[in-house]
This record gives sequence, structure tokens and C-alpha cells, in this order.
Amino acid sequence: MLVELRKRKYRGKPIGEATVQKYLTVVSAVLSDAKRNEIIQKNPARMIDLPLTRRTTQYIPSPSEIQKLLDALSKEPRHYRMFYLLSMCTGCRRGELCALKWADFKFSRGGLLLTISRSRSVVPGKGVVEGPTKNGRSREFVLSSDLRGFFLSYRRRKQMEARQANRELSPYLFTDEHGQLIHPDTFTKRLRKIYESIGFPKEYHLHTLRHYYVTSLLHSGVDKQTVADLVGHADTGFLERTYCHPQQKQKEQAAGAMCAMLRPEGKALFNLAAACPAKSRSA
Repeated sequence: MLVELRKRKYRGKPIGEATVQKYLTVVSAVLSDAKRNEIIQKNPARMIDLPLTRRTTQYIPSPSEIQKLLDALSKEPRHYRMFYLLSMCTGCRRGELCALKWADFKFSRGGLLLTISRSRSVVPGKGVVEGPTKNGRSREFVLSSDLRGFFLSYRRRKQMEARQANRELSPYLFTDEHGQLIHPDTFTKRLRKIYESIGFPKEYHLHTLRHYYVTSLLHSGVDKQTVADLVGHADTGFLERTYCHPQQKQKEQAAGAMCAMLRPEGKALFNLAAACPAKSRSA
């Protein structure tokens, strides 16, 4: 069963080891119940040795790097600017942004509301497929006034392009100059080139902007459940395993706090002279 699970793919990607372990946990619970009711003599699932799951290192851009990226984006075509700004300001997945429609944006007294309810994913052998979000649920964002202003400017430009081409405005947000949907991979490749042009590490990718969004909210004091809801996770478990990693600044603060406890009066941590007495000369 586990071999078959590992061969399966979800949205074109292999099923992760953590997901395989979750399936095994459910199966094991069912078999344990069957054993208690004397339907079976033993639980074969308990005899399976699973490999340890290693947490992958997530790379988070610093505030100065984000400013450098914003400066680079100011020179990009509007649809790229809009896409990457939304990625940074909402933490949405690539497919969710590619599936955005004008109807997903609503104006209210609280500002501009954005509803995420679908996704456009690249599936091998099928091309680009539109469907529900990864967890099947929709979620809502309140966008900042700056992003609201850029959205209005972007929409006016798209409306003007449609009028000049004597065609209807596409219901989708991200289309090319001919009104055709832009392939999701285009946004990934374009950002890779931007990263390279400004000297960003090769480990940075489009999903890095999602990591930046989540980490920034957590460091700003937003509670974990709210952040999990915003990025489309059912609970905080995955959030804590994936995104709650200390940055260099927090590591330095931790080291400083430890030293402060060991030398509360500001004294040197060790008296090296006392620890290493001079050798006595032989008579």
C-alpha cells in the first residue's frame, strides 16, 4: 500500500512522506480497533518501519532583500507587478493567483476584499487544469490601500487594452496583451530571472514569497490560527513545522539572552587568566 501511495501524484507532484505517514496512521487506527474487537489477531501496520521525515530548510528574504525586489518589480510589466505583489501581500499559492477573476474582488467599507476559491494547476499529460483550492475551502483577505490603488490602476489598463483590441475584457486577472490566460510556469520563470538579476540566492523561488508572508505575520504577533486560516491550512500543525523557524536576528537574540543569564552583573563570562594559571618555574 505504501509503495503505491508513494507512486501516486497530487496536482502533478509526488505525495510527500508526511502525507504517507498520515494515511498509515489512519489505517493503523482502524486495524487497532479491529484487533480490540477480535476481528484480527494483530495489527500489521505496527510492523512497518517508516523513514524519519526531515524538515526542509525554508529560505526567508530579509526586509532589505524585499525592498530590493520591489525596486526591481517597479521596472516590470504591470501584470507581473500585480502578480508578485499579491503573492507577497496574501501568501497565496501560484495556482490560486493564476485563477483570480475580477469578480473575486469586492469593495466594502473596510476596503478591498479578495476571495480565493479556485486554483489553476499544471498537471502532466493534461496541461493547465482549473479546480478548487488545495484544501477545497475558500478564504478571504482584506487588501491594503496601496494594493487597492494599484489594483484599480491595473484594471483600468486591462479595460483599455480590451477596448483598443475591440474585444471583451477577460474575466480573469492575469492575461496577456491578447486577452489569453498566462501559463502558470511563466510567472515562475520570470521571477527566477528577476532573482538572478538582483543577485538573490538560487534557493529563492516563487513560493519563497509565501514563506515571507507567513513569517512576517508571525513575527508581527499575528496568532498562528489566523495565519493558518489566511494561507489555507486547516490547523497550525503544518504551519509550525514548515514556517516557524527562527531567523538570524532571533538566533542572535537567543544567544544574547543566554549570555545575560550567565553574567547578570556584566562580568566576563570566564576569567581566562584564572582558568589558565601560569606554570611554576622549576627551581
